[in-house]
Amino acid sequence: MMTFDLRSATVVYDAIPALEAATCTFDGGGIHVMTGATGAGKTTLLRLLYVDVVPTSGEVIIDGTSTRRMSTKAIRQLRQRMGIVQQHGRLMGDLTVYDNVIMPLAARGMSRTEANKRCLEVLADLNVSYVRHKLPHQLSGGERHLVALARAVVGSPDVLLADEPTGTLDPATTTSVASYLTDLATRGTQIILSTHSQTLLTSLQGALVYSVSEGRLRQG
Repeated sequence: MMTFDLRSATVVYDAIPALEAATCTFDGGGIHVMTGATGAGKTTLLRLLYVDVVPTSGEVIIDGTSTRRMSTKAIRQLRQRMGIVQQHGRLMGDLTVYDNVIMPLAARGMSRTEANKRCLEVLADLNVSYVRHKLPHQLSGGERHLVALARAVVGSPDVLLADEPTGTLDPATTTSVASYLTDLATRGTQIILSTHSQTLLTSLQGALVYSVSEGRLRQG
């Protein structure tokens, strides 16, 4: 488990606030869902949590340390505990689906046999094992989302940070992903995600919901 403490965190791009005075704490387990229109600030908030940006003002404290004071090495070590799903998947275009998903395990030094077993298990759990030999450009938008999720969770991270993980999925597949995420949370993975999908939101029963509107964060 990880604790994320936002204290009046504001992010400004080119004099335009993307997030304004966000104050909240994500701790313990369970699922935390941020909702809001495109451009509301959800992506910026997630980027703060995996230290892709630091606040223009205010603070983001992760496990007791301000992200402003984190070294490059500390950030890298922090991200090793995270599974990150960025918008549009961002898969490695010259690698097959299988190689994209197994890559985090190889980086950790896991044996090829164990990594292969884990990789195939996750692809099967998300019903995309049939595309494992394809390249990203050969996938549909929905398949890319599922493969990106598989890559994020294959290493059994402490926390999953997911930006619109079901953005191009049909309602039935979205419901299936919600069930998968709920199971992950039950087994101890902390999940923080953004979505504009009402299907995903209603399928994640018991999730804590936050609304983001015009850069401002509100719980409920």
